[in-house]
Amino acid sequence: MSTPETVRLLGNSLCLDFANSVDWSLEGEPVKDEVLNTPADLRRWARRVGLGDSARPDDQELARALRLRAVLHHTFAAVAHGREPRPKHLSAIATHHAEATAAARIKRTDDGAYALRWARSDARRTRFAVVADAVALLGDPERVGRLRLCPGHDCGWVFLDVSGRRRWCSMDTCGSRAKMRRLYERRKRELQPARR
Repeated sequence: MSTPETVRLLGNSLCLDFANSVDWSLEGEPVKDEVLNTPADLRRWARRVGLGDSARPDDQELARALRLRAVLHHTFAAVAHGREPRPKHLSAIATHHAEATAAARIKRTDDGAYALRWARSDARRTRFAVVADAVALLGDPERVGRLRLCPGHDCGWVFLDVSGRRRWCSMDTCGSRAKMRRLYERRKRELQPARR
């Protein structure tokens, strides 16, 4: 089982790594390897991805974050398949983003740009950073065109294909399993007696 400290970060974007904090079925339902089981896990994940510490989220904030995660997965999976996201999902993203924007301050970053920032005392800080990143990604035509959905069995991770030739979330996991399944099927066919 993955933990907030060990889950692989393969999305190439904060919001995609958040969406990938659980594995997804083909129907878009969480299926296994849940990383965010408790409010403390949400806080630990935020530290892991460089968001720093925040006030302790409660069960309600964890529930809001998990609802956002499902909406993000559905939205980015649709875009990766060349489909239009559902209006209710885009509306939910806009609602989370409005809440995040209302609570934010605009501050200068280390590279001289400006960005939304939230007080460390705000337990919603992780969800707000994730939804701000999601809106930025949705507004970037080049990155939106690079969205992919891993075809691995019960994986469903979404990622940005920065190389232009990536099919799997990771060749070490889903890509390797698919190769092994193909090899197994080929050998099985080779060992079957020829039909006359």
